[in-house]
Amino acid sequence: MGYRSVVEAVFYTRNEEEYPSMRLYIEANFPYADWMRECLSPINAPRVWGYHFIADNIKWYESYESIQAYKEFVRNFIGFAESKEGVDGKQLNWAYEFVRLGEDANDIEEERSENADSILYVNREVQLMP
Repeated sequence: MGYRSVVEAVFYTRNEEEYPSMRLYIEANFPYADWMRECLSPINAPRVWGYHFIADNIKWYESYESIQAYKEFVRNFIGFAESKEGVDGKQLNWAYEFVRLGEDANDIEEERSENADSILYVNREVQLMP
């Protein structure tokens, strides 16, 4: 069966004028594994433009080709944003955040690009099941 995780990531900007170029970049470069494309959707939040990636109950193993392709995309996304100028002549304000929750309670992995606003976070709570 294997060890399963919940993985979420966001690729976004708070500058609406930068969204069209970000959308084109993601559409052209995001890994082409069908299951990955199905996990990607536009962000539906005020004053945030970008994409939300959600993969639930997944084997997120570094040795898998699709996970390696995802990580390569992230490196390139961050590198591209850091090397280009936006519409205002400043560095692109693209951000990336990632959270992986493993089956074990203390297995949490988080990553954020330098200019991330922490819009993706972990909220633990205890509930009594009916």
